[in-house]
Amino acid sequence: MLRTRLVALALVAVVPLLSGCDGDEPTVALLVADESDSESRAVDVERFTDRVEATCDECRVTVYDAEGDAAAQRSQVRQAEAASADVIVVVPVDADGLGTMTDRELPVVSLGTLVPGSDRFVGLESGEVPTQRGSDLEAAREVLLGDEKSMTYVPTRTMSEQAADVAVAFLAGTPVPDAEVVDGVESWLYQDQDVTIDTLTSVLVGQGVLTLDDLCSGPTEKRCVRFGLR
Repeated sequence: MLRTRLVALALVAVVPLLSGCDGDEPTVALLVADESDSESRAVDVERFTDRVEATCDECRVTVYDAEGDAAAQRSQVRQAEAASADVIVVVPVDADGLGTMTDRELPVVSLGTLVPGSDRFVGLESGEVPTQRGSDLEAAREVLLGDEKSMTYVPTRTMSEQAADVAVAFLAGTPVPDAEVVDGVESWLYQDQDVTIDTLTSVLVGQGVLTLDDLCSGPTEKRCVRFGLR
């Protein structure tokens, strides 16, 4: 219901915004720390982009990938500004190193880790996004096979969609509900979850992160039968 209401608000409010843009498309610059790094779970680029495009027909997302290079990301901030981005959403390589890099009039949304001077923040209640070897599916299979006792599930897709909603709200000039203030910054915080063999299906399958077919194929098939997952 929350996201349904926000979509409606954003679509209505963006119409007058777009009419005054002289033909330019409102642009969200998404700066990611390293899109190829499977250990970085702060953003789902595809989910973020789809969410922006679903809530703002004429908006576009430009993705800048720093590939783990803090200096490259600082340069990308300047590139985004030069390209007249309307709002920046950043998953920082080095949060402290980005604090003074943006024009004060350009809204900045931090995702995963709070960048000093940000206008908004989407992250975890625990403070930072934990790393993980491989994907959620790979980690879940390690738990199922007994190689690991647990894994930490981060709601990356939900956080990415929330950051997209916040970015579109900036463009539309509308508020986003359910914010709390953290260190003086309007924030939306989520919980990560410790997932064990007993909660693999209720958390990961139940929330649509993966399917039973994904989890219980190949070398894990017999373990699924043993634990009553199939």
